[in-house]
Amino acid sequence: MLILIFGIGFHVQLEKAKQNNSSLVPVFTRRLIGLLIIGFIHAVLISSRDILMFYGAAGFFLLLIRNLSSRQMLIVLGIVFAIMITGIVYILFGNVWSQTRTLVEPNNYPDYLQYNWQFFKIYHQMYGIYTEMLFHFLLGFWISKAGILKKINENKKIRSRLLITSLIVTAILIPFYFFILDDLYPVIRKTLAVKWLIYSASLIFRILWYVMTTACVTLYATILISFSKSAKEKWFLPLASFGQMALSNYLVQSLVLVPYFLLTNKFKTVPPTEGFILFIIVFALQLLFSTWWMKIYTMGPFEWVLRSFTYWKWQKIKRPSQNQFDESRQLVTVSAPQYL
Repeated sequence: MLILIFGIGFHVQLEKAKQNNSSLVPVFTRRLIGLLIIGFIHAVLISSRDILMFYGAAGFFLLLIRNLSSRQMLIVLGIVFAIMITGIVYILFGNVWSQTRTLVEPNNYPDYLQYNWQFFKIYHQMYGIYTEMLFHFLLGFWISKAGILKKINENKKIRSRLLITSLIVTAILIPFYFFILDDLYPVIRKTLAVKWLIYSASLIFRILWYVMTTACVTLYATILISFSKSAKEKWFLPLASFGQMALSNYLVQSLVLVPYFLLTNKFKTVPPTEGFILFIIVFALQLLFSTWWMKIYTMGPFEWVLRSFTYWKWQKIKRPSQNQFDESRQLVTVSAPQYL
């Protein structure tokens, strides 16, 4: 979902730049460089499972195709999808993921730093991940450019159809993937035996995986849009605050959980039930914290750092207080209540 939003956000920024007769390239380039810097620090010092560097690297391709039409974008999207789904990247460059299994995740910080660096060097040879990131960026860009999001937002009939279709698809494919496929796939490999048949079966399963994830995102988006047009919109305000601080919440999870796992010696040893409970607790606390923070500030702390780097100027972060007087403009600013 957040990867698609990155592509959608790029299109929104591109349109604003066109309206202002300015170029998006310098600003967006600094944003991507900022993501690369934050991602590198995060990957090496905190968590090996970083995705920000993939965001930053794959995002440069958006600048190259920013002036394409919706139809041309769809062609590029189809080509990238074919590359992604067939695994051509891994065939050409190899799949080094198995090398990560030889690394032992330690439970003391000095050794953990060494582990992160070794993992980082292997992880960023997984070029297929860049392809997946790029596909979702392009998909989000195309969705916004083609006006699909606007149609979903304005047309109740389309929303209803998407909601029902995506609900049916997720209800079928989620149980299949998480409860059936693990046992079924070894049987299929043994039955088919021939390599090209096994590859064909794997290809079908990969396509179904992307169908399932697309259906999940569509279901989530249509539910949010539907509720945003009803009196129950305020129920989702905590989620809105959480989303506005997506970068900060992502990094804070690492800042909280990595020290916890190191101190309790629980890397790769957390039982599923305990892991799920821990996730619920952290997520609930982040919802509460995000709601409180966004009442006082206009953006999350790490969003502020990235935005200040992007525009090469310290950004205002604190919301104006009630009836704040602006001396430079001789204006009285009256803050709207945060629940509106």
